[in-house]
Amino acid sequence: MTSASYITSLRILLIMPIAYLISNNSESSSFIAFSLLLIAGTTDYLDGYVARKTNTVTELGALLDLVADKLLICLLFVWLLTVYQSIYFVIPVMIILFREITISYIRQFLAENKNESKLRVRRLGKSKTIVQFIAISMFMLVPVMGQSFHRLAFIVLWTASILSLLSLVDYFFSWKNRTNS
Repeated sequence: MTSASYITSLRILLIMPIAYLISNNSESSSFIAFSLLLIAGTTDYLDGYVARKTNTVTELGALLDLVADKLLICLLFVWLLTVYQSIYFVIPVMIILFREITISYIRQFLAENKNESKLRVRRLGKSKTIVQFIAISMFMLVPVMGQSFHRLAFIVLWTASILSLLSLVDYFFSWKNRTNS
């Protein structure tokens, strides 16, 4: 494994401590979970940077990075479902999960069909991921920040779900345009 892959693996290892701390619903646990999420988010940038700078970009590393991102986002949203059981939380989270699973399926389909071109990461997809990280972070800090922050977190969550749908449509049309060319 490369240095970048070890950095990516750290992101996966941080998921369970973050989820555990979220469920404590205390101020100190919220801050620690938030700090760990910031570290995990930083590894998302750092692993790619290290791989490019050390000229160790590999297909395994790219796959591990993709899996780490999906696991971090999806597992933390599912875990947050145990804390926030409101329909206003469930619906956008289900939209986000649906998008992540669908895109993963399309990527797997393309990988199995060698004659198909790969689905590239698009700007809207990157933006969606950033807003998802912000939403998760905000829900972690709700016990500390209070009710008005809670409402703002819901707005960001719904924004993330809308961006997820738009990103799914963007990827789908990008893929269809490639296959029709």
